[in-house]
Amino acid sequence: MMRAWGMSALRGVRGAHVWGTIAATAMLAAALLAWAVITPGMRGPDEPNHVAVAVDLFETGAYPPPGTAPFPASVRASYPWFGFPGAAEVFSSAGPVGALPDDAPTLRDLRDENPTADAAMTNQITQHPPLYYLALAGAIHAFGLADVPVTQAILALRLVTAAMLLPIPALIATTCRRLRLPPAAILAASFIPAAWIQFAHINVLVGNGALLALTCTLALALMVRVVTGDLTVRTGVALGFALAAALWTKGYALALLPLAIFVYLWRWRADRARIWPPMLAGAAVAALGLVWYVGALLVHGSLQPTAGPPKVIVFAWEPLLTWIGVFARDLSGSMWMNLGWLETPIRPAALHIAASLIALALAAYGAWRLRDRPAVIVLLVGAILLTVLIFAVGSARHWLWNGTIRAAQGRYLHGAVLAVAVMIAAGLPRARWIAVAAPSAAALSVLAGAVFGVRHFWEDASLSYVVAAWPAGGIVLVLAVMLLIGGIIVGTVAASRLPPSGSRSRTVDDIARDGAATARSG
Repeated sequence: MMRAWGMSALRGVRGAHVWGTIAATAMLAAALLAWAVITPGMRGPDEPNHVAVAVDLFETGAYPPPGTAPFPASVRASYPWFGFPGAAEVFSSAGPVGALPDDAPTLRDLRDENPTADAAMTNQITQHPPLYYLALAGAIHAFGLADVPVTQAILALRLVTAAMLLPIPALIATTCRRLRLPPAAILAASFIPAAWIQFAHINVLVGNGALLALTCTLALALMVRVVTGDLTVRTGVALGFALAAALWTKGYALALLPLAIFVYLWRWRADRARIWPPMLAGAAVAALGLVWYVGALLVHGSLQPTAGPPKVIVFAWEPLLTWIGVFARDLSGSMWMNLGWLETPIRPAALHIAASLIALALAAYGAWRLRDRPAVIVLLVGAILLTVLIFAVGSARHWLWNGTIRAAQGRYLHGAVLAVAVMIAAGLPRARWIAVAAPSAAALSVLAGAVFGVRHFWEDASLSYVVAAWPAGGIVLVLAVMLLIGGIIVGTVAASRLPPSGSRSRTVDDIARDGAATARSG
């Protein structure tokens, strides 16, 4: 009987985690689908720039040096069908979008147009590696997006981008399980990406952040496996490919390199003979990701080159101390729900600062509860701090150069979503009610963000303009609602199958050990 109970409980917890992860993935998909149509076309940070690079790569096969890439006429001529004034005027002219023309031409039809919007702009986006844009150019070719209405093409590119994020809840849950977090915390952690409004809103738009989030999350999940004892060559090679893909997506992935070295050196203390094959195999594959940066250094003298003459920077303490406060405020203000081109800063600022401090306190408490695994703390905290260090240095240099703030954006931390989710989950109460409440709480966050987005972006808050703006816009919204409801139901039922509060300290591994011990004694 005891053996049957042990195995049944294990199946129940594992089954709950499987279905809980499915529910969290469905809810993330719901949030992404909703934001894909709620956000007007080109209405995200540098979205027209990213679209332009992908379209130019499709049309010409070229990836020009930074600052020399054009804005293809087919992209600039499409602006009227999105109610977009142009990247050069978005901060002064963008407002709520009304009824849009319903006769959108194709990208191919627009090639010979001569629009004035953004005609004088050059595109700096090719300072980033090309992997994401190769994927989008491939999607344009594979799905024939150059020959469908441009509104349909942009929506399709957003959905391709959204698909890159869908494995993230499963990777978070798998990592939490690897760290033997309580069952309730594991399930709750998988809903964090869906509940994070800014994460879903920004990363469904055309931009390389989604692929960076996926590849960095995969790399961090594999590093957790390594630091907890997985020294197989297969894991080492997989980590190498994840790092290479991340490096070929965006320079913030450079923050992962010292962490990858650290996790193997940490295992060197106890497994000196076993670390070399996986470490060397992984390093050989990861080195492919450095080719872009070596080339940038040799050709442009910089890891992330920019156009124009070098900036002359004079170091001074007083402006740098002023920058710290501005940087922290703007970083917090863009972390939670600052939509579009950072058009909706939360007012008063005390609200987003309080939210940031609460998240920071939960993560710090979670790190403290992981104190018996110091290497894991270094890995998770390092993933956040090293990323912040990279864009903070660039922001400080720009401030010292001309006194304006840049790069203080929460989206740059989305590559560390796994670290954020795991540490917050580790700091949550271990009672079952946390897991039971997680699906509904995430759904409320998704709905609140969507309602706010419709009211901000569109003149008519009844969804009529949203549905009319996109081909199959109504179908996308209905599917989002169905996935949201399904995620609530399945997630809540899965959470109810977890051990009750009285068993809150028992993990999956605890139950498995008890079942195996009972079997041996029987």
